[in-house]
Amino acid sequence: MQEILKRLLVSLEKIGEHHEELFDSEVRERIGNAIMDGFIRRRPDSEVDNDFGLFSPEANEAVRSAIVAFLSEANRVCEGIEFNSFHDRLNAVQDAGVRTNAGNDYDEFFGHTPPEFYDENGNVIRKY
Repeated sequence: MQEILKRLLVSLEKIGEHHEELFDSEVRERIGNAIMDGFIRRRPDSEVDNDFGLFSPEANEAVRSAIVAFLSEANRVCEGIEFNSFHDRLNAVQDAGVRTNAGNDYDEFFGHTPPEFYDENGNVIRKY
């Protein structure tokens, strides 16, 4: 999972080099929501949005492509192993040991989700 996560972070970082708005709160939240629904909660009916709040359609499509690639590979890898709980998947995505060459981790791109705020099924049990 670490290699898959790193590929996502590197892809997002490259997009952010030309589109600084990638690091805006709203964009980060939309990226986090796509990862939450498509991987951490494993909602099979979730679709990755086309609009992440970036200023150009090309930048939005680049983010979408990076997320779709991550979701596809991460879900495929986790299918065959005992890696199905909400918290296991959340911890895999929030691995602070995985960083880009520039030193960015997951928090730079999609923020941190406190695991203790969710039950084992990913339902919110406590709010900020």
